[in-house]
Amino acid sequence: MKKLVIGIDIGGTRTKIGLVDLTLGKVLETVIYPTESKNVTNFEQKIGETIQYFQTKITENQIILGVGIGVSSFVFEDGTVDSTYGFMDFMEDYPLAEIIEKAYNLPCKIDNDARLVALGEALYGQGKGFERVLVLTLGTGLGLGFVGNQKLNEKLPFGHMGGHISITQNGEKCYCGKIGCLESFVSATGILKAAQKLNWHEKNLNLPFTVESIFYASESGNNEAKLIINDFLEYLKIGISNYINLYAPDRIILGGGVAKGLKIYLPILQEITQLGPFKAYKTSIEISELEENSGILGSAALFNNIIKIPPLGVKVL
Repeated sequence: MKKLVIGIDIGGTRTKIGLVDLTLGKVLETVIYPTESKNVTNFEQKIGETIQYFQTKITENQIILGVGIGVSSFVFEDGTVDSTYGFMDFMEDYPLAEIIEKAYNLPCKIDNDARLVALGEALYGQGKGFERVLVLTLGTGLGLGFVGNQKLNEKLPFGHMGGHISITQNGEKCYCGKIGCLESFVSATGILKAAQKLNWHEKNLNLPFTVESIFYASESGNNEAKLIINDFLEYLKIGISNYINLYAPDRIILGGGVAKGLKIYLPILQEITQLGPFKAYKTSIEISELEENSGILGSAALFNNIIKIPPLGVKVL
């Protein structure tokens, strides 16, 4: 009997749901739709419709073991979502796991989304074969996840606010209460705010006001876009330096929508001049190749204690 898991990654913009074969580390099919952040009934209905759809897709020799979910929040052991701090209006002390289990008669496990992206990368992506893996998800915000020996570093996501480290006192006040948070500078939201301050969009009405277009303009020689991206890179380097001294990762992986534009800048990000954890310390920085599948795979991997996962370095043919 082939054992499958439904993996759900609830993002700031889109919700990605996949039917996953964890043994192969493969997403068999994916459903993506805009994240419902206002209406709890619509939110539950959309997830439910997709779960039911996947239940109709399995064959006689397949079984769905459960539903794994990643959400941007602290999540308690019983699957209750603490708060998304205004990102989703109804997710305050929200018993999401209990709701899913009762409605669809499937076990449900939930954790912080950035942690699960890191788990997906460590098991199936650019972190495979490395003992200590740090993943920074550069999306609507900044997510941070650390995996050691193919496992999450803690039972609960106590460090899920790790993107909120102050790197300057000249920035604006973040929603977390700090001034100059790293998230405020290296997220898509931060890049667009920096562009607004320079009236970049008004001066470039022929281009869409997106992070992708700003990266493109920078590479094409637009001076203001280059300034925005250069500042972004410097802030990101500061953040990476801080995380190196906290986690000493063997590999750092950059994921999320913003990371798609960073490949040509990897040599700049590798220029870390601050002291490391020990004299001979080295790390490498890579861009996610799993992209959106990393969160789906990581969410499904919450059930990897049921399915035997191949050890490091072993490929399943």
